[in-house]
Amino acid sequence: MKPLYFDVRDIFRTPRLALSGKKIWVHLVGLALGWAIYLILSYLALIINGQSITEIWNVHFLFPCFWNVNLPIAWYAWVIYCVGLLSWVIIFMLASLAVSRITYKQLKGDEFFSSGDSYKYVKKHGTAVIMGPVSILLIVVFFLVMAIIAAWLAKWPVLDILFLGLPYLLYFVVAVFVVYTAAVFIISLILAPSIVGTAEEDTMETVFQSYSTLWAQPWRLVLYEAVVGALGLVATYIYTYIMIFSYRFFNIVFGQSWLMGGKLSRISEQASSYIFGINSPLTPFISKTFNIYTPASLGIVRPLYLTTTDVITIVLITIALFVIGGTVLAYLLTNFSVGQSLIYVILRKKKDDENLVERKDEDELEEEEKEESDEVSDVSEPEEAETEDKETKSKE
Repeated sequence: MKPLYFDVRDIFRTPRLALSGKKIWVHLVGLALGWAIYLILSYLALIINGQSITEIWNVHFLFPCFWNVNLPIAWYAWVIYCVGLLSWVIIFMLASLAVSRITYKQLKGDEFFSSGDSYKYVKKHGTAVIMGPVSILLIVVFFLVMAIIAAWLAKWPVLDILFLGLPYLLYFVVAVFVVYTAAVFIISLILAPSIVGTAEEDTMETVFQSYSTLWAQPWRLVLYEAVVGALGLVATYIYTYIMIFSYRFFNIVFGQSWLMGGKLSRISEQASSYIFGINSPLTPFISKTFNIYTPASLGIVRPLYLTTTDVITIVLITIALFVIGGTVLAYLLTNFSVGQSLIYVILRKKKDDENLVERKDEDELEEEEKEESDEVSDVSEPEEAETEDKETKSKE
């Protein structure tokens, strides 16, 4: 790994560092787990709302979305649905922590830090990634509650002088702090995984570093985030086109009249209809972005005849297409996670003059302690042996 420049030039390494099987795999697992929880809770919410499973399937397939439902949704169904969304966000942040740790180890020259090692790190430090933003959000909520109480008291005579007139300037200062804290909350959602993944910070330090980073390096933070976003979109666009060309090449070879012919068309169209069908919310975006219009995207999703083996093959191909499509989204998220890691390492150097890459992490410190303990034990064993020999001679 080349040494860092600690400026914007390092950000351009993001697409290359993100193109890593284990990093994409970590986000792919996170996507699968988050989607499974989201799918179950979304179906549960719609069932509680009064829809049957058949109705839900015919409208949503595998991507339920409450915003395109033309029927009233009860508040408790919305609560269940939002829990599913929140669960997906939490899982994404934990997966981003794992990718950030792998990236940090790679910057330190450790190319053998595995996804399994990153999961162990998430298990040990994952709480800080979630509780850091939650703590900042609680600060905002606390001041809002205090403002509501003060406003309620100020509506009464005499009390308006005590709770509005006299402390008005103080309220203004607090309002500025609350607005700044709200911005810090957004920054913490973005940077918390990289703060914990690279600097090994706890919850309180994650909160402090979120405030400190936005205060000390606001313009660099905005610029670097814009560069990461642009690079991620371009790299993912290219990656997606490679996947599409590979898919078309596969269909051209297998779809020859003297090979599978029309059978491949029936199977592939039915399989893709669950992802790229007329009811899928992904269809308009994919069609317009990549200029792809297929019978599945146009609503032709029912072939005339399917055998039992065709159905089994369709199920297997649908799963494969989910994995392929998932790697595209996982690569986009990996670009985001890698970019945040690079941003924080650079900004930490800028604001604190601390090189996190050269700093010994907890694994290196544990290894040193182990080596020192082994050396002490090696030295103590001969001394114990000499003592025993002396005691034996004295007894004789």
